[in-house]
Amino acid sequence: MKVSQINGVFIGSSTRKLSLAVYLIDDYTSREVVGNLDVSIKDHNVKPIRNPGGYYLFFDLPGDNYTVQVKGGEYYFDEESETIKPDDLDELNPVADIVIKPAPPYHFPSTATLVRGHLEDSGGERIPGAVLGIKGCGTLTGTNDKGEFVIYLKNLKQNDVVKVDRKMLVKINGKNPVLEIKHLNHKKLTKTLEVVQGTTTSLSITYS
Repeated sequence: MKVSQINGVFIGSSTRKLSLAVYLIDDYTSREVVGNLDVSIKDHNVKPIRNPGGYYLFFDLPGDNYTVQVKGGEYYFDEESETIKPDDLDELNPVADIVIKPAPPYHFPSTATLVRGHLEDSGGERIPGAVLGIKGCGTLTGTNDKGEFVIYLKNLKQNDVVKVDRKMLVKINGKNPVLEIKHLNHKKLTKTLEVVQGTTTSLSITYS
């Protein structure tokens, strides 16, 4: 009998083989994603079983490479994994961790340091599919189908925050954060921001 152990939960079967266990990680909390999301294998018509440990278990997959697709629902962006090769996985614990990013409706804590807003063209039409990030931070996000975005600044160190006129201002490499925006159909935009730690900075950005 084949026995596998995923996060302390044993899966035993004489007829089924655990091929892949997908674990979804919230990019903001670095913890397990709360709630059930739609997880699938690209080009395979197979549904996973979610165990009590939060893993999405796929059984009896063919021995080729896999691409995991996650539909994030209301609170997360959709995600597609890089190619997963079965030979690179532990036979008894074939786990693939996938990090997914919160979308604008996500319920951030009140103490989060956020940059929120929307992106539109000169005619007032919202722009989906843009890529945004704070220069020097490395974390990227996008606009949703309503042109909305949210950028979260987490794990700020002591030297990333400076007190100025009673406000705790976020500094990246000693300077105010610079928002960078890219879109295939528009030129690159940059915008220097004043971001106060533990608050939300709200923006409305228009491509001219």
